[in-house]
Amino acid sequence: MPYSTVYDARHQSQQLLSELGRGGEGTVYGLQQRNDVIVKIYHSQILEKRGPLLQEKIAAMQGVEKLFNDKNLSWPLINVFDQQQKWLGYAMYRASGKPMSRMAHAVLFQKHFPNLDRRQLVDYLLSMLKQIKILHKNAVMIGDYNLDNFICDSTSNKVFFIDCDSYQITVNGTVFPCPVGSPDMTPLEQHGKDFSQVKRTLESEYFSIAITLFKCLMLGRHPYDIVGGADPVTNLKKGNFPYGTGNRGIPKGHWYNIWSHMPHRVKSVFIRTFTEGARDPAQRASVDEWQQVLRIYRQEMDKGWHEVAIRPQQPKPKEYRGKSVSVTQA
Repeated sequence: MPYSTVYDARHQSQQLLSELGRGGEGTVYGLQQRNDVIVKIYHSQILEKRGPLLQEKIAAMQGVEKLFNDKNLSWPLINVFDQQQKWLGYAMYRASGKPMSRMAHAVLFQKHFPNLDRRQLVDYLLSMLKQIKILHKNAVMIGDYNLDNFICDSTSNKVFFIDCDSYQITVNGTVFPCPVGSPDMTPLEQHGKDFSQVKRTLESEYFSIAITLFKCLMLGRHPYDIVGGADPVTNLKKGNFPYGTGNRGIPKGHWYNIWSHMPHRVKSVFIRTFTEGARDPAQRASVDEWQQVLRIYRQEMDKGWHEVAIRPQQPKPKEYRGKSVSVTQA
C-alpha cells in the first residue's frame, strides 16, 4: 500500500486500512477512525495527467450543499493529502449492500438476493429513481450508467450511489463533464463523440435510465439484444427494439415469460422509449413517468394482479387470474 497515513487540509493525520477496491482512476481504502467513511486515492498517473482539474471538480462538488450530507451518495466530503500537502483524493460515505448488477443477473440474483421477488425489485428501482430525481434537481447528471455503481441494501429498499466523482455537475454556470460512458448505455445523439466534450441532458439521462430499468426487470437482458441478430449498439442506433415488433425477437425461456407478465402500462413506456425515443429524445419517458407506472405496478402486485416471482416458470396466459381478480392481458 503506497499510503498508510493521509492528512486533511488542517494536516490532521488519518490512518488507512487495507484496500477495499481498485478501479481505472483510483484505489479505495477503509478508514481506521471511521467505519462509515472510506477514502479514494487517485492513481499517480491520473494525478499527473488530470490532478488540478479533478481537484477543481471535487471542490465544486463539495460546494453542492444539498448533496454534501446525503448518505445515499458517495459524494466527496473531505479532501485528502499526503504529508507534503499534495492533493491525493477525498473521503466519502461508505456504501452498504451489493451491486445492482448481481440482482439483474439470471444466475447471480439467487446467490446474492436469495429472497428477492418483484415487489422488492420494484422498490429498489423506485428508490433509485427518487435519488436520480434529487440529483437532477441539483443540476447533476450521472452520465455513465453502470449497474455496478448502484448498491442495493439487502436490509431495506435503499440504493446507494457510488463513483459519483464521474458525474456531470454544473456549478455557477461551469459544467464539469462526465468523461466516461458505454456505447450500449448511451443515446444515439452522443455516439461517436468524446465523452469529456459531451454535455449530458435530461433527455440523454432518460434513455440510459430506461436501459437500466429494463435490465433490472429482465434479469440482465439488454433491450437491444437480439438472439442471433445484430449486437446491442447496432440495434440501438437503428431503434430496433425486438420486444416492440410483434414479439418476434424476444428470447425464448425465462425472458419471454418475464416480458409476458409485465404490465401493459410498463411495456408501452419501454416500447415508446426504445423505438421512437431512440432518435427522438422528446419521446423518452421521464423520471416522473417511470415513478408513476412503477408505483402502479407495485400497488397492483400487492393486490395479486401480477406475478411476483423474479423468474416466472410459464408465460402469462391471455386470461390471467390473480389472487383476487381476473385480469385480461392486453
